[in-house]
Amino acid sequence: MAIELNIRQDRFLKALLEAPSIEKACEMAGINKTTGYKYLKDDKFLTEYRKLRREAMQQVTARLQKASEEAVEVLREVMTDKKASPSSKVQAAKNVLEIAYRSIELDDIQERIAMIENKMTN
Repeated sequence: MAIELNIRQDRFLKALLEAPSIEKACEMAGINKTTGYKYLKDDKFLTEYRKLRREAMQQVTARLQKASEEAVEVLREVMTDKKASPSSKVQAAKNVLEIAYRSIELDDIQERIAMIENKMTN
């Protein structure tokens, strides 16, 4: 369901996604700060803003996931490079292990959440 925003709200919303601050977004949208802060208290506006931010983060996450294979390969290369300094090799190895452990922890947390949700719905 699309939320209807007026033209000024729509301009401010787009500016918020690009600007480094609320004040700058107000300036870019051609509204005063009072109006901008009023929009930020509006539930419909906030819902749309959060939706667009979530979509932007999903795109960023997809790009990170695509680059992650290359990052792992770089870590593996440093870790196994005979010419790399011992500290570089250790750091690369630590990074690989930390990521692996975090991945297992996230899987465990997701499994626990699913079990809790299942119990709550039954």
